Formats: sequence, structure tokens, C-alpha cells
Amino acid sequence: MMSRKQIILYCVVCLGVTLGVLTLMFRYAALPPQTMAQAHTPQSMESFPPLNLGGTYGTVSMVDLVGYYLQHPPTAAAPGVPAAAPVRIGGC
Repeated sequence: MMSRKQIILYCVVCLGVTLGVLTLMFRYAALPPQTMAQAHTPQSMESFPPLNLGGTYGTVSMVDLVGYYLQHPPTAAAPGVPAAAPVRIGGC
């Protein structure tokens, strides 16, 4: 049977090893500052490449997608009407 001192020592060592491994792995998982700066800078619609939406729609530019969304905004459900079930793609 382990004593209270051994149990506390085991927990402290486990936490220390875990923290050490995470500290070493963080530098490999972190993004470079240039990538972070680019991610936080807004991009124009024209700078995005065309998106392939599949066989039915083909390749569509971002300008066309935003234009379609602005011309056909999503409609809100009428008061008292239950919301439609969410459409799930690729799963149960």
C-alpha cells in the first residue's frame, strides 16, 4: 500500500512530466508570427481562388457566392412555426 507522501509525489511527477512534454511540443504546434498576422488581416473577395462546389454547381468565384447570398438572404422562420431540422451532410 502506498503512503500519502508517495501518492502526492507520484501526482507531482506526473504533472511535471506532462507539463514538460506539452512545453516541448508547443513550439512545433504554434504558427509562425507571419502566418498569424496574415490570418488576422482581412482579405478581399477577389484574392480567394474559385471554389469547387461539386458536380451540380461546378467552380464558383467568391464574388458570385457573396452576390448570390446578398440577393437571396436566408429567411427567418415565421413566429410560431418550428425551425426546420438542420441538414447534416456526410453523417447520420
